[in-house]
Amino acid sequence: MGQYYDVLFDEIEAELYPGCDWISSLNFLAKLMHLKVRGKWPNNSFDELLKLLKFAFPKDNKIPPTHYEAKKKLSKLGMGYQSIHVCKYDCSLFYNEHASKHSCHVCGSSRWVNEKKKGKKVPHKVMRYFLLTPRLKRMYSSRHTANDMLWHHTGRSIKDGVMRHPVDRSAWKYFDATHPDFAKDPRNVRLGLAADGFNPFDNMSLSYSMWPVILTNYNLPPWLCMKEEYFMLTLLIPGPKSPGKDMDVFLRPLVDELKQLWINGVDTRDGTKNEFFKMRAALLWTINDFPACSSLSGWSGQGYKACPTCNEDTTSILVIGKTSYVGHRRFLRSNHKYRRDKEFNGKVEKRNPPQQFTCQQVLNQVNALLLQVSGKHDRFGGVKRKRGAGESNWRKKSIFYELDYWSSNQLKHNLDVMHVEKNVCDSILGTLLDNDKSKDTTNAKHDLKNMGVRKSLWIYEDANKRLMKPHAPYVFTFEQRRDFCQFLTGVKLPDGFFSNLKKKVTDNDSNIVGLKSHDCHVIMQRLLAVGVRKFLPESISTTITELCNFFK
Repeated sequence: MGQYYDVLFDEIEAELYPGCDWISSLNFLAKLMHLKVRGKWPNNSFDELLKLLKFAFPKDNKIPPTHYEAKKKLSKLGMGYQSIHVCKYDCSLFYNEHASKHSCHVCGSSRWVNEKKKGKKVPHKVMRYFLLTPRLKRMYSSRHTANDMLWHHTGRSIKDGVMRHPVDRSAWKYFDATHPDFAKDPRNVRLGLAADGFNPFDNMSLSYSMWPVILTNYNLPPWLCMKEEYFMLTLLIPGPKSPGKDMDVFLRPLVDELKQLWINGVDTRDGTKNEFFKMRAALLWTINDFPACSSLSGWSGQGYKACPTCNEDTTSILVIGKTSYVGHRRFLRSNHKYRRDKEFNGKVEKRNPPQQFTCQQVLNQVNALLLQVSGKHDRFGGVKRKRGAGESNWRKKSIFYELDYWSSNQLKHNLDVMHVEKNVCDSILGTLLDNDKSKDTTNAKHDLKNMGVRKSLWIYEDANKRLMKPHAPYVFTFEQRRDFCQFLTGVKLPDGFFSNLKKKVTDNDSNIVGLKSHDCHVIMQRLLAVGVRKFLPESISTTITELCNFFK
């Protein structure tokens, strides 16, 4: 191991050419490759540039002659990636013992697009996997970042019960108590995983979604672990469709590496002490929006039991056109006034909160599942399975259960607040402005009548036998919508803090469309509570203000 680092240090300190004292060969190459990526230079054009530079610089220079050689040289620093072919039905990866096969071992489909044609064979799908271990080792190679990697143990000085970093939450402390051999060395790394789809072509009309999987390093202080340059892109999952329940197929290389980092660890050089230690790593939890959380956890986000917290005790009812999840008053204290209010569903709420399932109970549930075949092939994974009577909403056992510590993790999956905040903001603004995202629909008013609650909002017939929709007190009139939009567009905020809402106001300055996540974040936490006070009754504006304060 020491010889490996000696070779890297020789590369870092090597002169670009004899007598060059202003830049090393490795530094020059890294800057040149960075320019290639930023400028989107083609490989053949970059090869011509390298040939010119090698000819123009003094003899015995260390400029690689081709782009291939340049990548090969930088790969020693752990900055490369692996290309892994994927079955076109997402059944399996051509990886490890299946790497040399020409057809999928699950469905039998060909690996290649042009199997019968001559020339270079082209695979149906290619996934990029960026190795995790070299990047974690590189964090300890510098004494500056190595010090930051110990912040969770040495740098935390405020212990007042306020959560400023994941180290302050009970799940972290429970993990330490459950695995003391891991916790005794603060240099061991704790990670979080996030995944979501995005359109790489910047055109929402295209039905293509690529999925990046990103790891976050929680050893770092809070002002660093959420910075873009410290995010570790681990997987690039190709489209065109979302991996969905087949997400585990793509996570196989990452889980295999995490298992090695937990069981065996890896010899790592500590830049602060100039010594080698056995570094281990653990995945604490995932952070996603609700659909991605369903793909990773295995708990279906649809159906009558869609709530992963309530589990089998989820309360839901069938309304017009959809399933509605009710019964949230169960979480209130037993003497709360809302428990006695029949205007929610026509009943007094007397039930206790749903039971909290232990880690062992959840493990027993997933262990009872039948083995499901992955993939979207019609003969195998493409067939939808209906949940039988008495079955839970689990549709698979997550691949993360292969990690020895995963089943005992107190908190396995988190919901991203920004996604939840945007959905709530869109629903509130849609209802206030009475646009296409409004929850005050005709079907909703029919549902109120069927439940026998809030009679003032029921649809009624006028003298001419026409169905009339009463105006709700929480919906703005046209003049109020225009004044509210003028309020939002007239607020002066620092440059770059907020979008230009004037470009998003439509319908005679009475509607707002196209809000991004950060726009909703600012509106919910800074503007909405102030903007509604003038137009809504106090009971409604106070409720909205309390909701905004919750997110804030």
